Amino acid sequence: MKRIACSLALAVSLSVGGPLLQRVLHAQGARAEDDPDQIVSIDRFVPFLSTSLANPGEQAHLFLREKFRRGPRHSRGVVLMVAGATTPVVPSLDLPFENYSFMGFLAKSGFDVFAMDLQGYGLSARPRMDDPCNTQPSQQSLLIPYPLAKPCVPPYPFKMAIQSDWDEIDRVVDYIRQYRGVDKVNLVSWSRGGPRTGGYASQHPEKVDKMVLYSPAMYNRTGPSDPPPLPEPGYLMQIASIANMVAGWDGQVHCDNQFRPDIRETIANTILAFDPLGSTWGNGTLSRAPLQNTLWGWNFRAAQGITVPTLIIRGQLDTLAPELLQRNLFADLGTDHKIFVTVQCASHYLAWETQHMILLRAAAEWLRAGTFGDQVAGSFFVDTDGEVHPEQ
Repeated sequence: MKRIACSLALAVSLSVGGPLLQRVLHAQGARAEDDPDQIVSIDRFVPFLSTSLANPGEQAHLFLREKFRRGPRHSRGVVLMVAGATTPVVPSLDLPFENYSFMGFLAKSGFDVFAMDLQGYGLSARPRMDDPCNTQPSQQSLLIPYPLAKPCVPPYPFKMAIQSDWDEIDRVVDYIRQYRGVDKVNLVSWSRGGPRTGGYASQHPEKVDKMVLYSPAMYNRTGPSDPPPLPEPGYLMQIASIANMVAGWDGQVHCDNQFRPDIRETIANTILAFDPLGSTWGNGTLSRAPLQNTLWGWNFRAAQGITVPTLIIRGQLDTLAPELLQRNLFADLGTDHKIFVTVQCASHYLAWETQHMILLRAAAEWLRAGTFGDQVAGSFFVDTDGEVHPEQ
């Protein structure tokens, strides 16, 4: 597999100081003589005093990418994007492949767009994850003979927890609010980003304008509102395999031309570029991610606390995030300003498939006007011709 180089300055020293100090890693398209319609891209580290169970109280950093169209920004909506369980935010939502970048589309549509990696992902801090022994034992064979000579006992035998995800989102939201001079931001998330942004919006409605939940996962109406005793015994880290991701995707492909085969090399290369250490382990097609963490606060009570306009959109063929749970979430939302959209011939990986523009355009309209096809509420089905049909 041909590898692409990560465009970021990976060997940047992090300077941690006051509440808004950040270090610019990489800026592209920032010269004054450039085309006024050009998209400017800036990567930063945002410092953070960690509340993760794996490194509490430590000075850490959160990777944050910003994209915007050059020109006046005083009237633009501000968006923060958060990814899911195993893949960093750039390959998930800013894929550098033709017109597939969700983040880039929103920037071209006039939004000031930010995308963050939580701790454990991408170029953000990865507490205790440089130690391959903290990989769950069932996957340690993938790391033999390098970097492990033989299986080992994880020195940190606990899970991470959802609270630090919410704390990290809040840190970045507050940074953006002050940096851009806005009271509220819009939130967009994919998959396990659902409990992260949804739970956050329930707790902080005063900081959130609108929300797009792309195939939200893990909703449980009767789940706990409070955490169990922490830290919960378990394992910190999982190994994400490009081959397993492709196999899981293939299991949801049931339509002709559902995706472009040539996109997969870009996806794989971008995932690996955002894990410079993990991609050297095993067979060179692996990356690291936190194992599913201790989850609470993603239940009926939390959904009732979501009072901001919310769009839920999913692929019809998605088997990774069950439709019934998403329908339950939609019914339980504490707002009447809500839309549910199902996209024909699309999977959990809709953002990487040929129907991706339905997702991108729906999100842009929702974040701009709070409508889907000029409607503010209801459930809809979008066919392969892009025609919208109200659900009965």
